[in-house]
Parts: sequence; structure tokens; C-alpha cells
Amino acid sequence: MKDRMITLATYSYSRAQLLKTRLESEGVQCFLKNLNLIQSAIGGGVKLRINAQNLAKALKIIEELELSYAQEDFEKEFPQQKIEVNRILVPVDFSDFSPRLCEYAMSIAKKFNADILLFHTYFGAAIETVPFSDSYTYNATVVEVLSEVEKNAKARLKELYYDMRNKLELEKFDGIEVDYKLSGGTASSEILNICNSYQPDLIIMGSRGETAGTTNLLGSVVSNVIEDCEVPVLILSDQGEPVDLECINNIMYATNFDKADFKSIANLKFITKPYDMKIHCVHFDDVEDDNVMGQHQMEVLKKYLHRTLGDSNVNCSIIQFEEKMKGIETFVQKNDIGMIAILARKHNLLERLFFGQMSRKLFINTHIPILVFH
Repeated sequence: MKDRMITLATYSYSRAQLLKTRLESEGVQCFLKNLNLIQSAIGGGVKLRINAQNLAKALKIIEELELSYAQEDFEKEFPQQKIEVNRILVPVDFSDFSPRLCEYAMSIAKKFNADILLFHTYFGAAIETVPFSDSYTYNATVVEVLSEVEKNAKARLKELYYDMRNKLELEKFDGIEVDYKLSGGTASSEILNICNSYQPDLIIMGSRGETAGTTNLLGSVVSNVIEDCEVPVLILSDQGEPVDLECINNIMYATNFDKADFKSIANLKFITKPYDMKIHCVHFDDVEDDNVMGQHQMEVLKKYLHRTLGDSNVNCSIIQFEEKMKGIETFVQKNDIGMIAILARKHNLLERLFFGQMSRKLFINTHIPILVFH
């Protein structure tokens, strides 16, 4: 610990120099790393490194400076205009869960007077069923099969569409417009394409769809959408009893102290406001004797959220457990968590933790909805 060097922060060159000067004036020796990347387009910034034994002292010195030093970066991540839920995209696969997914969409749409677009793509499943012995037979059969599949898919999609419209009319709820669209192609690719044209504010999907029964928590379509889409995705379990969103009082946002958390939590507050949910912003860490850096990062998060959101229903805490998944399960049960939100990042350890094999017991058995931000 005494001789171990750690990275205190990563800043632009000028800001790193300013902080280095301040710390060294207080007796904390600092070193700058990645100076040779200052002019590089791929540089990740200048790393400010100190001896680990000076960490507590260094953090105390910059405690009041942290927001001023980081303000510019934080404001780039923090939304100047909060998210508005005006359009909801609902991809359906005509599984038994599709009608329930439509019910969830209508329930959420009523809270925001949002429009709903039902979407189905039919090509991927159809092509796998086509037999072929030669090119002529193959081409002729493809045309016939796809024509029949498209016809059937359109009929089933219209059935869901008219069912939703009839329910809204019976309730005399005229603030929601429902429409549908059919497409041929690979499901995940077509969902991403329709996102680009329709520009939804929220996507609502079933957790596994037609892959139900697999050992994976999420089907490949949902996983691909999460990885490549920039729109918040609400994933609802296609197993177990229906979840009443009105009865969810607590939502957990799992953080690894990414700067994008500021934007995600602000948007999360807006999305959950009609439901009056309490947000628990939690960082799960391994058991350590000293967690100075984590405590400091959480304090910065709390201060900035308070400054930006004011007196809000957001509780911030660090939970330490020997096994993270066990810690998550314990926290969920103890705090009556009804929904979990995370920030999706490619190759993100936290995301892999939630969507990996370790999480099957928690999510498949309890059927907790997951809200993914980007």
C-alpha cells in the first residue's frame, strides 16, 4: 500500500496541471501520465497519479474542488432538457406474452400521453423453414412462403392493434395514438432501423420472447438491441405473474461511477415520477478495509445530484459484500426493490454481472423489470 501508485483522476492537460499544483502545495507529490497523448485524438486524457498512502489526504484537499474541476464534463453528460416520453416502440413476436406486453405499453403510455407503435419483423423465422433442393425450387418457395408469412403476420399484428384501440376507446382515453408497422428482415436489425425512423423515447420488450426456456436471461434479439440502441429499453419478464408497475415503490440504479450516470439518473427520475418511486443509487463493491475512493466518488455524485435535481427522492449508498451477486440479492430483498436500472456500456463489467449466469436466480425467479439506459 505504501509504495503503490494509483490514478486519482483523468483530466485535460490544463486541468490536471492545475490540480497537480494545488495538491503539491499541500505536500502531496503527483505525477502526470499520458503526456505524450495530449495532442492525440485517441488519448484518454492526462492521468493524475499519486502514492496510495496519500489518497485520503488528496481526496480531502480536492473535496470542495471536485465539482468545479469536473463541472464542464458533468454538464456535457447531464441533459439540459429532460427526456420526454412521447413515443413508445413495442416490438412483438406473437408469443403468449405479446398481449401482456401491449398492456404494459398502454399503462405507461397513459402516464405520459404517449403514442405507441407496434412492430413486428417476420423474415428471420420464415427463411429457416424453407426447404430447398435446387435454386429454382428454393427461389419459388421463398417467395411463396414469405408472402404467406407476411400475410399472416399482418393479420396477427392488426389483431393486437385493434385490441389496443378498442380497450382505449372503451376507457374513453383519447390521448394515445396507436399504430403498427410490419417489416421483413433480421429482428434486431429491423428494430434498430425502426428506431432511427420512428425516434421512440422508450422501447418496451419481453425478456426472452420466442427463446423462452433457454438458460440465458435475455434472448439474442433483446441483447443486440441493448448493445446497439441509444434509446432506454424497459425489459419485462415473460415468465411468472404480471408485475403491477403501480405497486413498485423502490427502484435501484446500479452505478460504477460513470459520468453518464448523471444523465441516466435525471432521466430515470422523470420516467418514474408518475409512479412516485424512490430511487436507490447503489454501488456494489468488494469488502475492503479502506474504500476511500469509492466513498469520495459517491459523495461527488450525491452533491451533484442535489445541486441539479434539488431535493429529490434519490438515496445514494455503497454496499460492500464478499460476493456482489449475493449483495445485490440482499439489497433487493431488504429494500423491496421492484425494478432495476443500469447504464449499458459495451464490455461493462456491471452489465455482464446483471445479464450473466450469476443473475439468473434473481431475475428469472423474481421477474424484476430491468430498465437499461445508454
